[in-house]
Formats: sequence, C-alpha cells, structure tokens
Amino acid sequence: MLWTRFLGLGVLAVAAYAIAPPGIPQGAIYAIVLLATIVAFVYRYFREPGPDKRTWKYMAVGVGSWGIGDALIAMVQVSGGRVSTFSSSDIFYLFGYLVIAVGFARAADENGLVFGWEELLECLVVAVGIGLATWVFVIPGDSTLSFPSAMELWPATVYLTIDAFLLTLVGSLYLLTRSTTVPFLAAAAGVVFLVSADFASYATVDSSELYRSTLLNTLWLAAYVCFGVIALHIPERAVSRVDRSSPFRFGRVRFLGLAVAVAVTPLAMAIQLARGVPVQQWGWVIVLSSAMIIALVGCRIAYFLETLRRQAAVLEDVARTDAVTGLASRRLLRERLDTMLAGRGESDVFTLVVDIDRFAQINETFGYSVGDSVLREIGHRLVASVRSDDLVGRLGGDQFVVAMRRRPGQIDVSDTAEQLQFAVSRTMFVHDINVALDATVGIAAIEVCPAASGSGSATVSIDGESMLQRAHVALTAAKAGHTRIGRYEPDMDRDRHDHMRLLGELDKAIGDHQLRVFFQPCLDLESGSVDRVEALLRWQHPREGLIGPSMFLPDAERTGMLPAITALVLDEALAQCSELRRRGVNLSVSVNLSVRNLLDETLTEQVAAALAKHSVPAHALEFEVTETTAMTDPVRSVNALTSLRGLGVTIAIDDYGTGYSSLAYLQTLPVQTLKIDRSFVSKMNTEETDASIVRSTIDLARSLGVRVMAEGVEDAGTLDALRELGCDGAQGYFLGRPMPAEFLAEAVAKLDSQMPTRLEWELARERI
Repeated sequence: MLWTRFLGLGVLAVAAYAIAPPGIPQGAIYAIVLLATIVAFVYRYFREPGPDKRTWKYMAVGVGSWGIGDALIAMVQVSGGRVSTFSSSDIFYLFGYLVIAVGFARAADENGLVFGWEELLECLVVAVGIGLATWVFVIPGDSTLSFPSAMELWPATVYLTIDAFLLTLVGSLYLLTRSTTVPFLAAAAGVVFLVSADFASYATVDSSELYRSTLLNTLWLAAYVCFGVIALHIPERAVSRVDRSSPFRFGRVRFLGLAVAVAVTPLAMAIQLARGVPVQQWGWVIVLSSAMIIALVGCRIAYFLETLRRQAAVLEDVARTDAVTGLASRRLLRERLDTMLAGRGESDVFTLVVDIDRFAQINETFGYSVGDSVLREIGHRLVASVRSDDLVGRLGGDQFVVAMRRRPGQIDVSDTAEQLQFAVSRTMFVHDINVALDATVGIAAIEVCPAASGSGSATVSIDGESMLQRAHVALTAAKAGHTRIGRYEPDMDRDRHDHMRLLGELDKAIGDHQLRVFFQPCLDLESGSVDRVEALLRWQHPREGLIGPSMFLPDAERTGMLPAITALVLDEALAQCSELRRRGVNLSVSVNLSVRNLLDETLTEQVAAALAKHSVPAHALEFEVTETTAMTDPVRSVNALTSLRGLGVTIAIDDYGTGYSSLAYLQTLPVQTLKIDRSFVSKMNTEETDASIVRSTIDLARSLGVRVMAEGVEDAGTLDALRELGCDGAQGYFLGRPMPAEFLAEAVAKLDSQMPTRLEWELARERI
C-alpha cells in the first residue's frame, strides 16, 4: 500500500537526516521529506470524495506554510546570519499551526463533523491552561519580565498552546471513536513529536540560536512523516463513532482535563507568590489567561444549556407525540381537550375512544414490528376519516382517541363512531393475509343541548382527563354489554364507584359473616315436587341492606377473593342440605363455579373434604358452570369437571344459549343438566324466536341424554308451556324466590302440595 511505502521511506529519511553531516545534506533530506508530505496532502485532497476533502486542503496549506518558514530559516543560516527568537519565519509557522489546527477541528466523515462545539471548546480550555503553565513553568528566567520585555517570548507560549490544542483534539478523537487505527496512531505520534520538539526548544530558550539542533529538527521531520501517513492511508470503511454522551454524563476524563486546566490559574498565582516574583511582572498574564478561560468556559456552559434546551424540546415533543404512530399522545390529548372545553362556547365537544378488537393476535402471530405497522395504518385511516381540525391520538396499546368540536346538530356522533369502525375494519393485508379487525367505540359528549340520554349538559364543567375517563367508561360498558358502540351515562360512573367501594369492604364482610346463602327451589315437572335447591349468595350489608352478587362477585373474582367466597357458599349449602336430609327432606343442592374455581388444582380435594364434613352423598351436590366459564380454558375446565364428576357430583351448564360453546365441547363436558337461560324462557310465550330456542334446546338435551331445566319461570302460562314441550325441571319467581335457609323447608312443603305431577297435569288438561 502507498502509505506503508511512504512510512518506510520516511523512517529511512529521518534516520539518514539524523546521521547526515550538517549543511546541504541535511537540508536536502529535510526538503525532500517536507515536499513529499505536502504532495501527500495534495494527492489526498484530489482523491477524497467525501465531506473530509477540505481537511486535506487545510493540512496541505498548513504544512506548506511551515515549509516556507523552514526555507526562510535555511536562507538565513546559509548566509551566515543569526535566527532571532522571533523572526519573519514565525509568521508562517504560526499561520501554518492555525490552519492545521482548523483542519483538525473541521475533520468530517459521512456523519458530519467529527468534533462538535463541545469538544472544541473543551480542547481550547485545556490548551489555554497549558499555555499559562508554559509561560510560568516552562520558559525560565525572563518569563517574569515586565510586559514589554516578555512579549519577545510570546511565540513560545503560542506554539505550545496550539500543540496542546492538537493533542487534546487527538484525545477527543479517541473518546469519540474508541478506535486505534493507523491514521489515529499516526496523528497521535505526529502531534507528540511536535509537542516534544517545541517543548525542548522553548524550555531552554536563551540568546543562542534555536534552529541548529539536529535532534529537534529530527523530531519535526518525524512529525512530517506521520502526517504524510495520515494523508496516504485511505480506509476501506469509515470508523464508527460511539454515541455522544448526554449533557448529564460528562465523562471522567473530560471532567478531569477541564478541572486541571481551570486549576492552572490559581496554581500559577500561588507559585509565583511563593517564589516572591512581583505581581506587576506576571499579573497581566494571569488576568489574560483567566479572562480567556472564563470566556471559553462560559461558552461551554452556554452550549451546555442550549443542548439542554434542545433536549428538553425533543423530550417535550416525545411526551406529546406517540412514538409508534406519530399521533398525539395522552398528554397532548388532555391539553387539547382542555383547550376545546375551555373555548367551546356554543359548540359541542365529543371524545371517542376506539378500541381495536383482536389486535393482540397480530402481535402474537407476526411480532411487534408488524403490529406497530398495523397501528400506524389504523392511525392514518382514523385521521382520514375525520376533519383536519379534529384531533386523533393514541392512548396506548390498541386504543385510539378522536376528539372533535362541532356546532350543535352538525353531526350524529353515533354515525361518526360507525365511520371509525368501518375505517378499522376495511381490508388490510399483513404478509399476504387479509387481517380482519373490528373496533369498539366509547363516546363521551358535552353538549349545549344535551340529548335525552343525559350524557352531557351545558352547565357541566369537566376537563380533558375527565372526558377521556368518561369515554373509557362507555367503552368498558359497550364491551361488557357485547355492543359495538357505547355512550357515557352518569349512572355508569355511579355503578363503578359503588363497585369499587363495595370491593374495599368485601374482605371485612367475609370476616364478619355478612355474606349469606339464600336458596331457590327447583321443581321437577315429572313428579311435581321440589328435587333440588340452588344456593345463591347475598350480602347483608350493614348500611345498604341486601346486595345481589352482580354488584361484587365479578370484582371479587378479579382480585382473588373468590376462592374464599366459594368455600363459604359450599360449606353453607352442604350444611343446609345435611340438615334438611336429617329432617326427611331429601333435596340436592346446586352451587355455582367460576373460571377461577375451575383453574384451582385443589378444587376436587376441597369438595371431597366438604362432603365428608357434612356427611352429604356426592350425588346430592350439583355444580353449575356457564358456557363462557367452561370454554375460557377448555382443556383445564374439562379436566376439572371430569375430576369432580369422578367424586359422584353432577354437572350442569347454566345460562345455556348465552355463551359460545360448540356441540363438540358440549359432548366432551361431563354434563348431566342443561339450564336454559331466563332471557329465552321469560319471553317464550310472546316471542316466537325465544320459543324456538327453548324447544330446540329441549330437543337437543333429549338427544344428548341429559336433563333440561328452564330458568326464569315467572307465571303459570310459562310453566304450562314448558310441561307441554317436555321440559324436565323449572325454576323462577313463580315457584319461589331465593330465601334464607330457615324458610326453605316450609316453602318446599307448600310447593310440593300445590304442584301437580306431569300425569295429573295431563289428565286435567284432557278434561278441559
């Protein structure tokens, strides 16, 4: 390679210079190496295609200026003249130093300038500190002269200061790249040679001639060779940089360098005072250097503060913008909603939360990067579906928000919600697969003329956070009600507040035995007698009276309190069943199970222990599960129910017809009873569709060989219709409401005496 040949020849030339006799032989070698270095820089300038082209121009001009200075020195020496401490050659040397320093500082690569302003300012602070140390500690004797006399030695300080600047630039280059490539090593060696030569020259400055030392000229010549190697080494690939540290991570090396440089000024003052040197001889040096350091440090602090300001602006933008979609973040949504609400005047303000259904399947199937692409596409579609002055943002996850302000009567917000749903559900291909997505929308509105629903009022004053909360409450209600669009109603918040309050009191209620088990009779239509009762939980609240299970059981299941509640119900149900059986009333008892119960691996052992405790035969206990409960985790549910069935208890599917189980799973489950949901039974005499569902369910149960029971029997007509269809059992308010255990025996006896058997009913019907 070209740079290796240059390095080899350069080393030979430096060695030849060191042993050559003074005069023309040394001068010729020196001139050849100098010219070769300049040619190397010119060559690199024309070969360099990248942004670093101007650096090589600076280096060529700088070394050429040095060459002119060397030529002037040579002319004086040839003529037999004496080179003074400061001569015309120093002008070219100083100019060359400055140009080379600028070339180093302006070095660039494909990523831009290598050195930022922060590195340059820090290097200048260090250089000024070294310059002051040079004046006081390196240049002896006359360094303490008065200002006019001392000015004759100023080039010494300037040279060493610029050397220090170049040396700190090389150090900064290492901190930025953490790389020790050939150009870096050559640059470091070249600068070290310069510093060594200048330090040796001016540390012994006196009236003698400076430029007759072969050793010093050899060091300068070696520096030229190193610079030539930098120019001729063309890397195959750019050196990568490490990430610039943030303003809050200054770095130990950088901090130590700046601290030492700043500490030079008070240290120099202390030493000069200790030496007894009059202040008038060195005070002006301290003042000048201190002013320069203060100015540079001030600039560095100003740049630091500017960097903080820019980062704060970036962080502010990040905080107000969603990183995935580029839409408004939750923070910006709140702020803009606050603005809309504050300046709405006679306008309505609507907030719609759009929840993407089944989005989790995208991440699970294709990964998060594809999921992010889908979110961006959905964001674009939502933006295109509304006006340009409407605000579209992302709350997080798979939830988006649309906020808008309209004059009364301009839009039907339900139609807008449907448009947003359509935008989400439009065809979208992911990896050549047509992804079917839907959306559920929750709506909150503040209207000048509120609708009859009472969702908003001109006198209501809420902020953006409250609007988002209301829309989210409406969304939750829509999902719970299996509807696609939900609109906020004040009762929704009241119900949620009640649920949260009751949940906080539930743990104490369990400990204080406030939970009570009521029993509702179930009639066997064949015998006309009560054959079982269903155990139903109630909360006897000390302030609010009797509370139904729907107010607290769902939240109890989510918080993990349900196992304790189920154990309480099971124990009380079996205790009452045992008591009735001792009194000659042979009834079975039904207990409801939830998803959490079925996933409890100790459930079978608990049931077996409870049966043994109360001496109740297993066939007298029935467990009811809903279709949705059983199908949440089909494999574990089937295993749990099969294990329970192995004890001898019976299994019933509760609320049949409202879930989503398939016939295949229905055949798999060890089921003995189907309970038709009350929503179909209560309207079977008025709605033909409900009557058809009841009829087909009874036929299905008969074909599967299982017993069928109808819930929600509210009148005699419904009971007669069930008898006519061949239903096996019935349950409802017409037959008996849920009641405390102490009233159960009397209610059962009364019902048994009033209800006819199937045969008696058929005979009575024939006579009619």
